[in-house]
Amino acid sequence: MKATELAFAPALEQAVAIKRREVSSGELVEVYLQRIEELNPRLNAYRLVTPELARTQAKNPGEGPLAGVPCSVKDLVGLKAHLLTYGSRAFEDNVAQVDYFMVGRLKDEGCPILGKTTTPEFGSRPTTEHGLHGAARNPWNPEHNTGGSSGGAAAAVAAGLCAFAHATDGGGSVRIPASWCGCVGLKPSRGRISHGPILAEGWAGLSTSGVIARTVADAGAGLDAMVGHLPGDPYWAEPEGSYREAARPPAKPLRVAYTTAGTEVDSEIKAAVDEAVRLIERHGHHVVGEDGPDTSGLGDAFLVLFQTALTTYGIADRSLLEPLNQSALAAAEHLKAADYLAAVNLIRSRARQIVAFWDGIDVLVTPTMPATAPRNGAIPAQDTARTGVWISQAITFTRPYNATGQPAISLPLAMHSNGLPIGVQLVGAPRGEMTILALAAQIEEAQPWRDRRPPLERLRIHV
Repeated sequence: MKATELAFAPALEQAVAIKRREVSSGELVEVYLQRIEELNPRLNAYRLVTPELARTQAKNPGEGPLAGVPCSVKDLVGLKAHLLTYGSRAFEDNVAQVDYFMVGRLKDEGCPILGKTTTPEFGSRPTTEHGLHGAARNPWNPEHNTGGSSGGAAAAVAAGLCAFAHATDGGGSVRIPASWCGCVGLKPSRGRISHGPILAEGWAGLSTSGVIARTVADAGAGLDAMVGHLPGDPYWAEPEGSYREAARPPAKPLRVAYTTAGTEVDSEIKAAVDEAVRLIERHGHHVVGEDGPDTSGLGDAFLVLFQTALTTYGIADRSLLEPLNQSALAAAEHLKAADYLAAVNLIRSRARQIVAFWDGIDVLVTPTMPATAPRNGAIPAQDTARTGVWISQAITFTRPYNATGQPAISLPLAMHSNGLPIGVQLVGAPRGEMTILALAAQIEEAQPWRDRRPPLERLRIHV
């Protein structure tokens, strides 16, 4: 198999090839390192490349389902003895003293870590730009952004710079870049993956680690590779079995609702949602109609939690921060402990109301994003007021399920006439990963996307 074909092969197929001795983990690492060297200068998917670590891991990968398959981790989590910048100039020289839980799990699973992917500062934007790392460029059109905050992770998967990627999601940061880069993005349930051993939780439970991959089964396998919790975690969700094995068509019909309400949605994205619903109905599932939960009223509470979360970094020199985060920290100075508790209580109360919608359904289908990827710099760094309004609209369909802690997955179901990918989101009931992975696998089987690749010749670099 040629190097390019290896690079774009699904992670699970790579694992099988390794076990059959058709290719070695070391050979796969070298394929990806070469592609990173050629493409990363244009895409800015990786902030840090770790060739020595990956090569060492590849020598003895182990026997797990993804053993030997190269991956990446986002620069919001600690990789021991390597830089942990959080995408911020305030932490440009910060070195992680320990592996975060999910990084340790990936090492235990035998997945060579190629490097750390780019992120906006502290993961605070749904685009990857304006911080220490700069703009991550979309492999489908480098004039456009990847989305955020796991923008580098999505660019790396889409461009064949790793087999799958660790990502994080506090308001859509797995699903947004997956949608805009044409990947599968899985945000698991709250508590599936520990934040330990340093962090207790992320954004009062809104944030979780997740997976960006090429296929639904790869996303399930990636979750298997990171799942788990530590004693004393504030909440956890025990795994029900293998999420990789769950990626097969459902055994029984599901009840499905869909909605595109809540903000203005591009007509071609609406059409993609409609087509997904028709496909689901053709496969024997019961579409109960166009309906969805009331997810309004979360914005102010989210903002309070974001603002207060930034204060925990202990930033000595705020002038090093990008304007959005400077503004958020200034606002946090006027907040009281009572404001924080009121925001948490509001989100928990609204979450109960939102989750009640799943009493009558199994899966909700929505757009992942209301529009395709914007151009880099379309939202100026200095215009924080405009940025806030834009962010609130952009995360209309993703943010609610961080509030509830429900699992959600973005699928690359269509291409826009502008040449950029369109993602459609499936949202499951609490702890309902098995259900959404099964339905997602059935959709993928009927409308496969694995061979769809970005036109990397636009980068004018040998690929």
